[in-house]
Amino acid sequence: MTKENVTTQELLKGLSDFLHLKDEQADSDHKKVLEENGLDNYSLTELHVIHCIGEESMRNLTTISEYMSMTRGAVSKICSRLQKKGAIEKIKLANNQKEIFFILTTEGERLFHAHEVLHQQSQAKWSALFEQYDQQEKQVIKRFFTDVVGCFRHS
Repeated sequence: MTKENVTTQELLKGLSDFLHLKDEQADSDHKKVLEENGLDNYSLTELHVIHCIGEESMRNLTTISEYMSMTRGAVSKICSRLQKKGAIEKIKLANNQKEIFFILTTEGERLFHAHEVLHQQSQAKWSALFEQYDQQEKQVIKRFFTDVVGCFRHS
């Protein structure tokens, strides 16, 4: 690896290009997999809520909102849409009639598995990219990701 000076402007341009292309690619991959599974009328956020519920088999509004880092109101609206689409249903436990939980329907299970395919494809692509770097470069990349996540969490 040759050492050359990189300007902050070049880094900002690279970051901007990356974020733009990542969003375009994610949207494209998302639509393709969902179309292949006949589930193309779901948004990416709805897909993530489905994933959240599917991971635990049953979640309430609070746990979904914490997992998604969204307000309970926003999650409530998404869950209402998912209910109307037949992907999730509300249940109450026999010993706790106050608290409402969400579970996946058969449609929701299909959606959950389609989302898993997306994750597996994405991880394979990123793993192949990361394998091109040596350990020292991977440490810098890891530090960058840690710093970016910290920046987002504290803003």
